[in-house]
Amino acid sequence: MTRRTFLRLAGAPALERIGSDRLLWTRTNPDFAIYLPTGYGDRCNQQVVAAATPKGTLIVTFTLASFEAAPDQRVAVVRSTDEGQSWSFPLVLDGQGVDREGRGDGLRAQYSFPFVVPSTGRIYVFYSKNRGQNQVRPDTTAVLTFAYSDDDGISWERGPVIPLPRCEWSHPDPRADPNWISIYAPILTRAGTVICGAGRYKAGPDLYRGWPRGGGAPDRETELVFFRFDNILTERDPARLKVSVFPEGPRGLRIPRKDDPARVWSNEPGIIELSDGRLFAAVRTRNDAIYWTASADQGQTWTQPEPLRYTNGGEVVQNPNAPCPTVRLSDGRIVLMFYNRPNGKAGQFGPRDPVYLAVGRETLEKHQPVEFGRPRFFMTIEGKMPPGGTSWPQIASYSSFLEHKGRLYLFYNDSKYFILGKIVNV
Repeated sequence: MTRRTFLRLAGAPALERIGSDRLLWTRTNPDFAIYLPTGYGDRCNQQVVAAATPKGTLIVTFTLASFEAAPDQRVAVVRSTDEGQSWSFPLVLDGQGVDREGRGDGLRAQYSFPFVVPSTGRIYVFYSKNRGQNQVRPDTTAVLTFAYSDDDGISWERGPVIPLPRCEWSHPDPRADPNWISIYAPILTRAGTVICGAGRYKAGPDLYRGWPRGGGAPDRETELVFFRFDNILTERDPARLKVSVFPEGPRGLRIPRKDDPARVWSNEPGIIELSDGRLFAAVRTRNDAIYWTASADQGQTWTQPEPLRYTNGGEVVQNPNAPCPTVRLSDGRIVLMFYNRPNGKAGQFGPRDPVYLAVGRETLEKHQPVEFGRPRFFMTIEGKMPPGGTSWPQIASYSSFLEHKGRLYLFYNDSKYFILGKIVNV
């Protein structure tokens, strides 16, 4: 019996090969592959965030799982010492515990982001860790914790939980864990502030089952906050790290929904530092547009978020309910990646393909301190999902920029499946 006859008798397509979907990883013309799934417990790979060490090593961390928010969701890290041309096999820093019978405890780990201390080279990978509660979703009801490496990412130690303050939206039970997500690496400002943005969720009424299924679940509310890592540049004892959350007080920044102003929703602010020292954040919303907010005091207070426009008083930058990473280059240009279309009637999540770039310049004397040129088509997957994936067709969602040795790198996922890298010419 030939192999082809055997496959036909087994009910498999005659021309289909196991793993053939992995050949699709080149369709967006990446410069290198970071991780190509095997199909075994790794069919969802997302939130690709990078950092460079003083030795020039590239560190990339991402969330790996059999499907999004699965009990086996885990934090992985890889490293490259040759500018991204080859990568180590993913090292799992944290995930659910498994007993001798192979039963998992469901205490997933996810949504990691790295920071490298310039003076020492210590690498931190911060992430969220579920401890059994589910006030919103198991992957967003979680504590802030981390792993760290003092040998350029070769070996790692786990650190303790870093407390986050309670807020107006915290569950009243004192045992309640926080509800949040952060998807971009912290920036280090010229003033020595280490800060990143986060989305904070309103806790559901039940500590372990969250919001009831039905009308309430798709309409969870979120607000913007910012994590400042107060002593990370100088403290060597991992147990003594401290994080402050801004704005201080019970509320974060809230953006009313255009389709339901009684509810608020925004998420995942990405921060850059402007040349005058102000911080500028591009914000994901459900209002068919990117919003922006700025801080003149190193992130302690922020302006009321408003729609981002290409020019002051000009056209709004359209975007569905999707991340919009931003980076300020060493030459002063600002690069924004987004989807250049409204959420429209797509429900909670709008289309994430194709993806566009816009290049901006500072306009510090104007109300909106950054203005952008017209959007430029960047990548598309033509709405086609890899056969092995578990999400939906989308390109470069939950991805990140890194300027490294004079080149702009994009570390991204294709349909939350392939983990890839591209050198971007802007």
